[in-house]
Amino acid sequence: MLHLNMPGEFEVGDEVALAGTVITILPSGRARVSIPSYDHPYTLEPPPKARAGDRVVLVGDVTRIDRGADKLTVRIDCGGVITVDRSAITRLRKHRRASAG
Repeated sequence: MLHLNMPGEFEVGDEVALAGTVITILPSGRARVSIPSYDHPYTLEPPPKARAGDRVVLVGDVTRIDRGADKLTVRIDCGGVITVDRSAITRLRKHRRASAG
């Protein structure tokens, strides 16, 4: 997997990645994807030659953190917003704040 050392805390603006599995390719050409801890299929434009069972990586930015429920809301780069368990995060790049000058 893509696991890196994960920090104890996430911050809004952090870039994260989620691993999904292609469930099926729809007649429209979009793929229906299963994402761990997200209870609904997510559809996206698949990579070329994607087939059912292939792994895909979705990248996005953390927009909300629910520490009590241990969940993160992520705005996916390919469009859409999903809420997942923090355990679904496979990779992280911390948001760097601009220093005040």
